[in-house]
Amino acid sequence: SAEALREFLVESFDNLEQLERDLMNLEKNPGDTSIINGIFRNIHTIKGTSGFLGFSRLERVTHRAEDLLGLIRAGQIAMNHDIGGALFKMIDAVREMLRSIEDNQNEGANDFNELVELLV
Repeated sequence: SAEALREFLVESFDNLEQLERDLMNLEKNPGDTSIINGIFRNIHTIKGTSGFLGFSRLERVTHRAEDLLGLIRAGQIAMNHDIGGALFKMIDAVREMLRSIEDNQNEGANDFNELVELLV
């Protein structure tokens, strides 16, 4: 419904702002598990609702970011500058898709394949 979509957009734009703040904090405190957990939950929320609403590209990009954060959370890889850069690009990509959904009710033409490769 239009109402559910509007709620999703408002919530997701808010989540992205929080994600940006959390990522900046994480770059200063790379081992802070509470920040990592917050980022993970945030991305998980966007991914879940994207899938529910049928936005498969948005779901794919956020799913990759969630997998990457899962590895960081499990201590299998360490947060570093490259990963931080990829996650900031993910935020920009999600914002671009959300704006397209807001304006045109679709995710836009960009499939973000290069970004998906970066998030491995």
